[in-house]
Amino acid sequence: MVEDEAIVAESIASKLKKFGYDVAGPVPTGEEAVKLAGEVRPDVVLMDIHLAGTIDGIDAAGSISGSYRIPVIFLTAYADDQTLERAKEAKPFGYLIKPFRERDLHATIRMAQERSRLEAELEAANRELDSFSYSVSHDLRAPLIAIDGFSRILEESYMTYLPPDGQECLHRVRQAAANMDKLVNDFLRLSRVTRTSLVIEPVDISALATEILEGLSQEHPDRKVIWTVEPGLEAVGDRGLLLIAVQNLLTNAWKYTGRRSEARIEVAGTLRGKGLTFYVRDNGAGFPPEKANLLFIPLQRLHSQEEFPGNGIGLATVQRIVFRHGGKIWAEGVPDSGATFWISLPEQV
Repeated sequence: MVEDEAIVAESIASKLKKFGYDVAGPVPTGEEAVKLAGEVRPDVVLMDIHLAGTIDGIDAAGSISGSYRIPVIFLTAYADDQTLERAKEAKPFGYLIKPFRERDLHATIRMAQERSRLEAELEAANRELDSFSYSVSHDLRAPLIAIDGFSRILEESYMTYLPPDGQECLHRVRQAAANMDKLVNDFLRLSRVTRTSLVIEPVDISALATEILEGLSQEHPDRKVIWTVEPGLEAVGDRGLLLIAVQNLLTNAWKYTGRRSEARIEVAGTLRGKGLTFYVRDNGAGFPPEKANLLFIPLQRLHSQEEFPGNGIGLATVQRIVFRHGGKIWAEGVPDSGATFWISLPEQV
């Protein structure tokens, strides 16, 4: 416990002891708080904000969280906007305004302990995922590279010696290796999306969508696709990740309108302050409305590989990107009448 008023400190300590907690401290300064946290490594730090000494509780909490990964709960009489904004930067596990009830303090400590435990488990799971990703990218790729390399040599040097059915088999081997390599790449991208650091900046969604659709038009000059992008769709987020999200949605729309003699793709939305809700709509193959919840599950596909090739990773990647931004994504569709994918992004990430 970090509290520079002796009477208040004694009162809180007696409450904690009644609930069965062992109390280290109290200490009255931020410097002493950082030192004591390093020595005893407590489960939770209860931190006043305005303290004696050269650093206040917010700076001390940042040092403790950064150095020792110990959850900090602020116990303070201050609730002004400036203090709250500063406190948010320290990423506290709770914020109680004095005076508070005993049961509120007890509940906040319990919740902080549980959140800390879950975050530790998540960190361990992410380390395992990193290890798995490394294994996939190296151990699985090695035989794929060998298959592709030797089959290419066979194709270039001995194709004319093979009968037609042998040539077809070789073609299928090369195609399967290419598909597997793409699947590995997509899985690695999906795993990285969850852990990559966000670089927050203004993002022109209209410009991204226009650039992607112009590229698809140049890549498929034989297709007749009428597309429109509403100008002025501005969001706040990580430009690289939002590019991946929009690209996946528009590539899907382009693919699933492939059997339309006159395909239509529309990107439009609504600005709410600095937040943005936008959609990608097409008149393609669509999907049954009751199966919308399956769209964002990895490897789940609502159309056969023969109808529309793919591996079912793209929309799962889009969902994770949207969730990383604190946003929402949902879909509406009708079989053979098109689909609409909605994304809502908040003002702040």
